[in-house]
Amino acid sequence: MAKKVTKGMITDFKKFKAAWEKDAGDPYDSIMYYLIAALNIEKDPELADAMMTVVVSKRDCMESSKSPSGLKLGKSARYYIGQFQDDRNIARSYMGANWKDNSSFDKKNLVMTVTRDQNVDDKTRKIFIESGGADSPRPATVARNKHGQWKLTNYGSLCVGVRKPASEVDDF
Repeated sequence: MAKKVTKGMITDFKKFKAAWEKDAGDPYDSIMYYLIAALNIEKDPELADAMMTVVVSKRDCMESSKSPSGLKLGKSARYYIGQFQDDRNIARSYMGANWKDNSSFDKKNLVMTVTRDQNVDDKTRKIFIESGGADSPRPATVARNKHGQWKLTNYGSLCVGVRKPASEVDDF
């Protein structure tokens, strides 16, 4: 199947939210925006948290007057931020970076590859995303809300570790 989704990096919350709202009718785009938010963790974890609250189910969030979205990630969803912080190559691996190429990627040309798309029911899909740091694609589940927007509902597999960049292999 292999479908490529391409976008550029977004580091501003208002631009991120507006772009997602425009593209929220596409389940692949919603996953792409989650991964763009994950890339932001490298420089601004609080911004990444606010961005993620836009694209994940409200069930994974709590109210927060400090966040530009009015929400912050709940405890289990926040755990994933730590995973992305501990290994910046996780998020990069879904955006065109490959461990063989030292996990380098182009922020202006982020490329996410969807390898499989399964309908769970008429409102839910399980979508597999290629990782340049893993042997097999990883699933994320998205569901369409009453506004026709696709939001991530099960995405823990996207936060699992990846291979070290080639330059770090056997560097001990």
